[in-house]
Amino acid sequence: MSTSSIKKYNQIVIFTAETYPSVAGDGRNALLVGSKLAAKGHRVLLISLNPNNLLQPYETINGVQIERVAYNYKTKLGRAILRLNLLWHLQKLKNPKTIWLIYGAMPGFRTIMLAAILKGVSFIFRSTLWGFDDAYTLAGKPLKFFTRVLLKKVNGYYALNSSFASSWISVFGQSNIFKSFQGVELGRFNIKNRNEIRALTRQELGIPPDQPAILMVGHLIHRKGFPEIIDWLGKIDDEYILIHLGSYQASEWDTVSLYNVEMSQHKAYAEKVLGDKIRFLGRQNDTYKFYLASDIFLMASYAEGYPPNSVNEALAAGLPVLTRKIPGVTDTITDGLNGFHFSSEKEFSAKLSSLIHNKTKRIEMGRNAQIFATDKLNINSIVDRLVTFINAI
Repeated sequence: MSTSSIKKYNQIVIFTAETYPSVAGDGRNALLVGSKLAAKGHRVLLISLNPNNLLQPYETINGVQIERVAYNYKTKLGRAILRLNLLWHLQKLKNPKTIWLIYGAMPGFRTIMLAAILKGVSFIFRSTLWGFDDAYTLAGKPLKFFTRVLLKKVNGYYALNSSFASSWISVFGQSNIFKSFQGVELGRFNIKNRNEIRALTRQELGIPPDQPAILMVGHLIHRKGFPEIIDWLGKIDDEYILIHLGSYQASEWDTVSLYNVEMSQHKAYAEKVLGDKIRFLGRQNDTYKFYLASDIFLMASYAEGYPPNSVNEALAAGLPVLTRKIPGVTDTITDGLNGFHFSSEKEFSAKLSSLIHNKTKRIEMGRNAQIFATDKLNINSIVDRLVTFINAI
């Protein structure tokens, strides 16, 4: 048994909107955290939603038991019935020595918190997206009184960055806060034959060896900065290739399919504006090779639970991060050290051009990015700290 074993609890239940095979950041991280806990000898149950009931209802991955709750998200009736389906799953959780970790304002999150309170179960709430489930936003949404009552009962709060922590303290006062980045498996990016992988991947994509490659990762939706970022890139005369990883047509088992029309429009517009300067690669499993083949990571989102998985992975891969300055950024990206911030088109264009033209600066920033990742983003260390936090509840 791990020296960091959960002494007070013999099971941790993690709730997240979607997990594998979805590539949504919260679900990916929930499964990664659960896998690390399971590897340390802990019992882990992950409860997520099952959009349109198209995925396996029960599955075990990396030692994590997964239960998926039927969720017909395209109708009002289906969304309402979700609460009943959740209650059916929750009533089966009879283990008194259980702690629940709730990933954000997922559909039915109030039902989950209420059930925890009525059962006398300790629970932790983790905000996932600024402007969606930070304390300021939750306190101002419809049902805000009921939401505030429930959130005041939390046994702990997981803050990804200082902005989340400050908003929580401002709304709910000093509380039991675990402040930590999401983390990443650093070993995936510690590749000795990096140059070989870079050369092979670029050859597959038809990218010349020395042409600067900019990588973007995420759904092709408005929140990720589209289509504005395409307009900005289209005005830059410098030579570059933009690689995009992420959904632009999602399956019915993925709730991002609600945005399929929007994503298709953004893709068509980007191809019109950027032409052969852009490569849309869709969803990918072995994403690490695209990080290793790139030179700059671009994060244009208007809101994130900063840093998202993609930024963590970019830092681990030694890429300078060019990021929109949004809440939480400054905890991770130091302007001019391991990346650049931008708040306007003029600032974006100037900083991107400086990265494109200055290979020495890119390499230096990339080295600083890897140092930050090694020091702050090791998922094993983060999970150990999380266990210590849970033990103290």
